[in-house]
Amino acid sequence: MLLDDSEWLERMYNNRARVPEHGDYFARWASDSARVRETLTCSVDLPYGSGANETLDVFPAEGAAASLAPVLVFVHGGYWRSLDKSEHSFIAPAFTGRGTCVVMPNYALCPGTEAAPVSISHIALQMACALEWTWRNIAKFGGDPGRITVAGHSAGGHLAAMLLGCRWKRVAPDLPQRQVRKALAVSGLFDLEPV
Repeated sequence: MLLDDSEWLERMYNNRARVPEHGDYFARWASDSARVRETLTCSVDLPYGSGANETLDVFPAEGAAASLAPVLVFVHGGYWRSLDKSEHSFIAPAFTGRGTCVVMPNYALCPGTEAAPVSISHIALQMACALEWTWRNIAKFGGDPGRITVAGHSAGGHLAAMLLGCRWKRVAPDLPQRQVRKALAVSGLFDLEPV
């Protein structure tokens, strides 16, 4: 059975091994993202909770609008154990320049520490808290809390899909039942049994 074949699992799930030049991509993402944070209007490291890495960045839509802008919440990938929101700011200009407010949440990374372990379930709950913060606060940044779309890449794609199925009334009774109506998972990981 393939699930018992550790070499097969490593080949299927370890994208860094499959893309030897991944370090070049990560370096470019970090450099481009630093430039974006220096040139675009943004608020960085806003706390959405008090736990590890529970911060987010907000990039308001460019230009004055008569109404509140739609909101894109982009969740970074990294196999739940690496990367950071700050390395993905390069995504914001494509959306802010077209009238969309962008929110980029961070999350704790697996496996955490012995004193504070981190699981994928823990991260999914952090993303629910980040969305709650967004719904409550995004209007201050010109975003429409009624028009939130979630997107993510790799592990972030998985987390975006998880938010579609969240029971928002359990997060907070006053949240809309369908807090997230649209999501885009780019190269998401969905079969987690082997992981």
